[in-house]
Amino acid sequence: MSYSTNPSLEKARGKAMKLLFIDELSVQIVADRFGVSRTTIWRWKRKWLALNSHIALENQVRQKDNPISSFRLSACSWRIPTISSAPRTHPNELPDYLIQIVLDARDRLRRCAEAVWFYLRENLGIEISLSSVRRILKRHGRLDSRRKKRNRQYKGLPRPNILAPGDLVETDTIHLYNPVSKKKRYLYTTIDLYTRMAYAKVYDELRPGLSVQTILEAQAKLGFKFKTVQADNGPEFGKHFAERLQAKGIVIRHTRLHRPNDNAHIERFNRTIQEECAGSYYLESESLDALNMRISNYLDYYNNNRIHLGLRFMTPSQMLQRC
Repeated sequence: MSYSTNPSLEKARGKAMKLLFIDELSVQIVADRFGVSRTTIWRWKRKWLALNSHIALENQVRQKDNPISSFRLSACSWRIPTISSAPRTHPNELPDYLIQIVLDARDRLRRCAEAVWFYLRENLGIEISLSSVRRILKRHGRLDSRRKKRNRQYKGLPRPNILAPGDLVETDTIHLYNPVSKKKRYLYTTIDLYTRMAYAKVYDELRPGLSVQTILEAQAKLGFKFKTVQADNGPEFGKHFAERLQAKGIVIRHTRLHRPNDNAHIERFNRTIQEECAGSYYLESESLDALNMRISNYLDYYNNNRIHLGLRFMTPSQMLQRC
């Protein structure tokens, strides 16, 4: 019988074997009832015997016309699984050590398949296709299969064309929670969409003045003028925030309510800095200065050494040097 993906077929094979062994029907009658050939029933029988080979089915003490007792049959498995028709080997199969190298690189980088493939090729000198890396990560459950939603067009202030550094800068705030003291610290983050240069700083308070201070420090640190800053509708990005930055010649643009994809780049950076540096909570034993120092060291790595797929495997500093 040809290969089938029907999930009920495993149970049907078991019913056929029950008719054959418990009801003691002939092979021809069982084949007619299930609409298959006698050869198929014999193949199912061989699979069933192999599946229950650990059970001693024959009892020499009982009569020869009924050698299998109901007690022994009750211990048998009656679901005969379908064996995949996929080939067991392939002449171009990747060796186990190479698969392990790919998995180790994914666990160390915690990046997508494209970044892992680029790291293997450029840093380790391993010639492997991107499709092979994706297949390995998918088979071992290392790929993120969440679907991406399409952004709707913004109906307020039109989105500017991003042609140079500072044309559009996104900003947001991450709330770091301490489970012991029940207090919070606030990580103010900023990213430039053209170069992907980023800046972040932690404070103990959530105030519009600190949001403005972070934007101005980021502008001075990154070394180019911010033309448009985009933020969500949080209290730290309210009227005072807009007035202070507009006085500095910076245009303010707000996202739609409950539309985090409008701020997709900063939201992705927030996830990255939490996974690779800050985490989702903080410890009272780590002072604010020590936490800011750790984040500053990470930003130096992020801006100068960490490649970006959206920049064609360049770093933000390399993108800035092209301008």
